[in-house]
Amino acid sequence: MEADLRSLTLEAAEAALARRFDIAQRALAERNAAVGGIGKGDMHGKVSDWLSDVARRTVCLTLLAGSGSRWQRSLAEARALPESERPGCFDPSFDPGLPRGLYPVRDFLGLPGSSGRVPVAAYSLHAVRNLGRHLVVVRGNEDEIDRGILAPLGIPAQAREFFTQEAPFGKPLGHGDAAWQCRRLWSPADYVVTNFGGDANSRHTVLTSLLVMDALAALGEGVDLLIPAAHIQDPAYPIGLDSSGLPRVFGHAKLQGQKAGPTVAGYTNVGVRVYRAKALLAKVEAFRSLHWTPGTGYSIPGNDPAGHEFALDNIDAELAREGRVRIIAICRAAELTPAKALSDIPAFERAIESVTAEDRMRGLRD
Repeated sequence: MEADLRSLTLEAAEAALARRFDIAQRALAERNAAVGGIGKGDMHGKVSDWLSDVARRTVCLTLLAGSGSRWQRSLAEARALPESERPGCFDPSFDPGLPRGLYPVRDFLGLPGSSGRVPVAAYSLHAVRNLGRHLVVVRGNEDEIDRGILAPLGIPAQAREFFTQEAPFGKPLGHGDAAWQCRRLWSPADYVVTNFGGDANSRHTVLTSLLVMDALAALGEGVDLLIPAAHIQDPAYPIGLDSSGLPRVFGHAKLQGQKAGPTVAGYTNVGVRVYRAKALLAKVEAFRSLHWTPGTGYSIPGNDPAGHEFALDNIDAELAREGRVRIIAICRAAELTPAKALSDIPAFERAIESVTAEDRMRGLRD
């Protein structure tokens, strides 16, 4: 029975997708067997009870600190066009000084008071709602985020905390740096789920990955990072597997200052990660100690030297080289449809409509 869950993280995408809605129940059975066998830990009769227990030990870190140069440029280009030529998704009333996650898109969640429009990041925060304490990394605009996203989602002040990412050289220096800066707020947890405010996140993907991580921990697998993955054509963030099916290499053309490689089919992450907090803390502190130069920023081998950034991808790559990462290929291609520029909004809306409809059909609205 134990080998079945272990092999789950090595399955081909087609096999994992075919049983993606049965995985949580499988994981519960194997987790209970492992816990009962050693006489340590509570056993749970239902997935919902297990999820409540895991959520109490989890922090959901949602990154909303950056708008991105592509996003800002796309807004400026649309605004410069004659009104008749502007894209249909362009909202001229939107303040370009606000983060991308607050840009209004179609509401497929039915949030109260939405008038048919919700901020982009409402979908990312809905995907992690009630799966842990919320830690939202920002660069201001807390009132707008509270009013436009958290309150309609029913996330009260006592269930979340804002953290302002410092930008010592005029711009944030990556999500790895953000995780390092706010480490004291998430390090007491067992698990840290990270996601971004512009992705078409699936609630099913997040909660299943979190539960599988807890089951692998009960099995003593030594996994410190679980990455939900999709199998798509020409991935921008390819995951290289070894002959045993273990992830060993993570590609990131922008971070590494490279052009995208040849068109191939492969695995890619969808912007969601599940870390064991203890391992994440050790890595952010090590990267800061080894690669930070005061007055300059980060100089991490393999990264674009001009960027001086520290990304979660750097942590992922090191954990992968150490054999401490698994992927779980349960994601559909629609989940990798980020809204990084104004031209991405129509595709993002189509993708998130599909994702939320499937979550709703499976009873995963809350």
